[in-house]
Amino acid sequence: MTPLNVRRKIILLLTGITALLGIVLGVRKYAGMPAPDFVLPAGGQPGVLGPLILDFQQAVAKEKVEPYLSVEPEVPGTWLWEFNRAVFWPAAALQPGQVYSVRLQRGASDSFGRTLKDSMSWPFTPRTASILYLGEAANRPEIWLSDGVQSQPVILTDTGGRVIDFAPYPGGEHIVYSVQNEQGGADLWVIHRDGSGAQRLLDCGADACLQPAVAPDETVITFSRRTSIAPLGEIWMFDLTSGKSEPLYADRTIAGIQPNWSPRGHSLQFYDPEFSEIRVLDLHDDRVILIPTDQQAIGSWSRDEQTLLFTRAESSEIGLPIVRIYQADLGSGEISLLEAADLGAVDASRPIFSPDGQSLVMALRPLAGAQNKQLWLVQADGSGASPITDDPRASFAAYAWDPAGGRLVFQRLQLESSQSRPQVMLWNQIDGSISIVTEDGAWPQWLP
Repeated sequence: MTPLNVRRKIILLLTGITALLGIVLGVRKYAGMPAPDFVLPAGGQPGVLGPLILDFQQAVAKEKVEPYLSVEPEVPGTWLWEFNRAVFWPAAALQPGQVYSVRLQRGASDSFGRTLKDSMSWPFTPRTASILYLGEAANRPEIWLSDGVQSQPVILTDTGGRVIDFAPYPGGEHIVYSVQNEQGGADLWVIHRDGSGAQRLLDCGADACLQPAVAPDETVITFSRRTSIAPLGEIWMFDLTSGKSEPLYADRTIAGIQPNWSPRGHSLQFYDPEFSEIRVLDLHDDRVILIPTDQQAIGSWSRDEQTLLFTRAESSEIGLPIVRIYQADLGSGEISLLEAADLGAVDASRPIFSPDGQSLVMALRPLAGAQNKQLWLVQADGSGASPITDDPRASFAAYAWDPAGGRLVFQRLQLESSQSRPQVMLWNQIDGSISIVTEDGAWPQWLP
């Protein structure tokens, strides 16, 4: 065969391949973009804090898809992109029981230029949050789960009573917890919400890895790590993608306990027991605000992350310290007394905002009279305050709002007997009723 004929055959072959490729691409483009999958957890219902997940079957560009995505009824929030996965985190809690829909409008396109021909919609109903707590906290602490209504509580962990503390993931599908190990330290573990799949995340050896807190986007866990060079504890970060951990600061002399994320994950706060101050770190620009307080407690975030409420002790005329509520403007750094929560000569504990930001819950006691703190509901605009509990024989602590609002879980301890065990209690804001969730339970938290 002459070189000319060979060249002609190669040209014809390449022309054929090009034509076939064009036909294939044309057919794919004509067929339109394949529909993504709406990913729901095992129970079929997402938590009230999300996430809502769409998995695309092919590579997509954020700018060609996100403008066509929405949640209805309208829900403000943020779409995050992980390869071919779109993850929506609501800016505020969804309402359990209400029907929502994730919508993808026609016109969205993928990296092949294929366009979605028909709009799509995926309905879903958020589940009601459940209650986590430490059962048999004084003797054999394990993590238990209750729906707060009628179902029997179930035990989730089986560590031989070595659980120290825990924190739910914002999405509610997992729980991270600290477990005493054989070397005298504490490791970090994780389980599914049903108690299955227990797995050690971090072997801390002789160090104690405590007080875990999961970032709102579930990418990082912060915790306080007590070591021989940091006996008070220092803040560490565990990357859930890479599995690597490292201290928050290169300066290992900065002590830290009680790490806590802002609602949208833009900032992180923790308490520095060495210098008696709250450190607030803006993770976008590394700006740090220092808030002096001797109360050894972190503050409470406003929904917009612009304000942090905290407590500070002052001297009084009767010789006992008054513990008052202050607010820090995280934009300017200005600190001022929160007039709406100034209830006179009282000893107050950390206030927490209700999910709608309209009210606060705090534990307090008048300096003249009561020996134990009661829970109070205080309107954020200063229009009034009313007691939630009224039991001078008991103390109240570890209070937390249901992420969707309307319910408050807390710990109650009778003080009349040394044999008393803490109880987990539930307050319904609508009718004011208080019910017992469980006996011999402590440190309740909500599992979305």
